[in-house]
Amino acid sequence: MSKHNIEDLITLDLQTFIQLKMENDTISIDDVLEISAYVSANFMRIIYSKNKKIESAEVNGIFGIVSNFFNTYFEGQITEEEFKNMTIKSSQLLQNTDFDEMSKAFFSKITSSQKNN
Repeated sequence: MSKHNIEDLITLDLQTFIQLKMENDTISIDDVLEISAYVSANFMRIIYSKNKKIESAEVNGIFGIVSNFFNTYFEGQITEEEFKNMTIKSSQLLQNTDFDEMSKAFFSKITSSQKNN
C-alpha cells in the first residue's frame, strides 16, 4: 500500500461511514470518533495481516491521516484530548481477539441502517 493510496482509502472510509451515519441519524462528535477508531484499527489490522507486523511509523501515519481528515472536515471541533482518546480506543479495539467480528458488526450496523431508510 503506497502512502497516497492508503491516505485515499482511509479518507474514503471515514467520509463514507460518517456520511451514512449522518443520513440515518443525528451524528455527534463521539460517533465520529468511534467511526474513526474503527477505521484506524481496521487499517492497522490490514497492514498487520499483510506484513505480520506493524511499525510505529505506520501507526503514526494512519493517525496522521485521520488527524488531517479531522482538520479538514471538523476544523476545531475535535480536541486534542478527544483525538488522543480515539487513538487509545483504536489500539484497544485492535488488541481484542474478536476485533474482526466486532469491526464487521460495527460497519454492518451503519450500512444496514442505511438500507432500511
